[in-house]
Amino acid sequence: MTALADAIKKVATGPHLSKDLTTEELVAAMQEILSGEADEVRAAIFFIALRMKGETNAENLGVLQALQQHTHQLDVAVDDLLVYSDPFNGFNRHCPMSVFMLPVLAAAGLAVMSLGVQSMGPKFGVTHAQVLQAAGMNQQTLETAKSRLEDPSIGWAYVDQSVASPAVFQLQSLRERMIKRPSIATLEKMLLPLRARRNHLMIGFVHKAYPSVLGWLVNHSDFNSAMIMRGLEGGVIPTLRELSNNYQVLDGELKEWTLDPLQFAIEQDTRGVQPVAEKVTAAETLERGLEALNGHKGPARDSLIYGAAAALCHCGLHADFMAAANHVRELLDSGKALQQFEQGRR
Repeated sequence: MTALADAIKKVATGPHLSKDLTTEELVAAMQEILSGEADEVRAAIFFIALRMKGETNAENLGVLQALQQHTHQLDVAVDDLLVYSDPFNGFNRHCPMSVFMLPVLAAAGLAVMSLGVQSMGPKFGVTHAQVLQAAGMNQQTLETAKSRLEDPSIGWAYVDQSVASPAVFQLQSLRERMIKRPSIATLEKMLLPLRARRNHLMIGFVHKAYPSVLGWLVNHSDFNSAMIMRGLEGGVIPTLRELSNNYQVLDGELKEWTLDPLQFAIEQDTRGVQPVAEKVTAAETLERGLEALNGHKGPARDSLIYGAAAALCHCGLHADFMAAANHVRELLDSGKALQQFEQGRR
């Protein structure tokens, strides 16, 4: 009997008889899947059975630990690193402006890294990887990403899952055929391929049950703090036109964190950056992002101000929302954020 087969027997026995697994049992079953030893049918049954039963915190932790064990990791010589991930399956209703938060935050003195993939179902939307590719950036090695973060003239990096976690990346085809999203879809956004002295997570959520789950996992991981954002399409930047109910993990405690665009002197009648045409594209996202980095006013610029200023306050670089927002405005108007972007895409 393999660890995976034993796990399936416990979790796939119906609504009344299914049993929860320990963290150790989850790690063992996931190791079998990630090593390529498991039959794909069994792997799919396992993920779906877990979802139907409902994953416990201990089970989610086991999945996360196994994913991290199959993720390459390097230490980075910076004090603070912000790691954020928009949905790996991308955006199809709004241009993902969060990719341009990378040079903005780096220009403000905060090392920052985005995780993602080129494309993923079920949405197959526009991703950070696609926008950066449109900007002329090639895929980075972990060693290159480390050197970029340690270079203050750059200070930002994008790391693709295919580079950081190739065994996890190999599950893409299976996940697409499963149709329903397994727990990996959330937990892969919490991986840490590059680790600083203090690490901060910025992650989006849609369903109300997720903040408590994510908060618990943050406190059992290598992250020192987290921002759990009710962002557009599950991303990290909230709506620009109304209050959003977000959460912080600080000093081990999950706290509500309500944000109001007016606290950042942002007044918009749109939720985010909507495409001119019917469909979001990487080319238009790049164009709108470059306009914002060049100081052009509008929803794209306000998205960067909102998301970056909130992150700067959370990570301790500013104590006041308005001061942080005005600092970001200065970085955009002076061209420093654009310069940081140009340095990074060479």
